[in-house]
Amino acid sequence: MTFIIFFSLILLYILFWISIEDTRTMLISEHKILILAISGIIYLLYAGLSNEKINTIELIINNCLYMIIIFFITYSIRLISYKIFGINSLGIGDIKLSSIGTIWLGIEFSFISLCISFLLSAIYCIYGKFFKKLKPFQQYPFAPFISIGIFCSWIIDKI
Repeated sequence: MTFIIFFSLILLYILFWISIEDTRTMLISEHKILILAISGIIYLLYAGLSNEKINTIELIINNCLYMIIIFFITYSIRLISYKIFGINSLGIGDIKLSSIGTIWLGIEFSFISLCISFLLSAIYCIYGKFFKKLKPFQQYPFAPFISIGIFCSWIIDKI
């Protein structure tokens, strides 16, 4: 239980750090994404080694394969929106963040994370359009929404 709280705090800190950077610059550095990935693999190693029922190598390989699936799904969303609207609805940093989150969450909770992210983003857009704070097709930082989705999914999984 203690290691879950420890890794929860690490995940929260890294996601907060990434969200602040994206809010300020509309960019997510590779360095922060790499730290998220490495700490996720360390979490998987610890989770696998502390539970004899879990095959650690299989867990890491599966989550990395799921990460690739999420990457292609979110990249497809980016391509489709570009073909239809002529703008990138997701930045590469957002795509990497959502896919790296899969290392921490697994495939099921990654989809829940994406649903939470898009739902919160939709609420933000409706609010912004209603109060005329957002223009049509205005880009805004999406990493805070992804971060909230990842952390909420993490908490749901651990409860």
